[in-house]
Amino acid sequence: MDSPRSSKRTRYCTDPDLLIEVEGETFPVRSLLLMLASPVFRRMLESDMRETNEGRIRLPGKSKEEFKQVLPWLNDLEPKVKVVEGTLLTLLHWAREYQIERLTAACERYLAEVEVTVSELKLALDFDLKERAAHCLGAISADVARHIGDLQQVVTQPEVMMHLWPSVFAAAGLPPPAKALPLGLATELWPLAKAAVVHRAALAESYVGQDVNYDGYSGCKIKRVLDDLSVEIHVPGVGVCVAQQGEW
Repeated sequence: MDSPRSSKRTRYCTDPDLLIEVEGETFPVRSLLLMLASPVFRRMLESDMRETNEGRIRLPGKSKEEFKQVLPWLNDLEPKVKVVEGTLLTLLHWAREYQIERLTAACERYLAEVEVTVSELKLALDFDLKERAAHCLGAISADVARHIGDLQQVVTQPEVMMHLWPSVFAAAGLPPPAKALPLGLATELWPLAKAAVVHRAALAESYVGQDVNYDGYSGCKIKRVLDDLSVEIHVPGVGVCVAQQGEW
């Protein structure tokens, strides 16, 4: 008779030794790789649940087509599949439910190449994608005017707006709030803040490209408007200078 230690050694191995059943179809998997990939499956197999004794894990209510997309991340040392737009949401849901960290990381790598939008920020926050969320917050904060219309989606989410209000205030020409805004006040302020950001963005756009005189030089051109409405002016033979309103 095998000893308990020997029996445990043969239960979890790198050869297919376990079945996962989804919608009546069974998929052979390597229990050791499955346990390494997912703490949720590991707990199933380390307990005295039926799965351990039968060598079969049933996933009622799950789609076998979805499971086929997830299976390489559970059963292969180096999955050959890639995350694509059509599989992203499915993979994110499974990665979160079964705590498949390397699948979450693969989704984040895919999203790193996707254009930043407020919807993408919401997705990152919903699935606790920390690197992607930080990237989105940074990009949106750096160009509030571009995203101001879509920020309405998250204005009632304090956990999001606490990171964005300072940049929104700066884009509106206001000093940043000294403390987090209560939800009611934030909702009331939003239309005013949005209008101020849109107005300043339009004003800045109207300045860019203008020919101006600066510090006795002619033929100068405004290149960029900064948050405080000072401007970067290209001065022929000198380079780029920063000028306040009234200096050009």
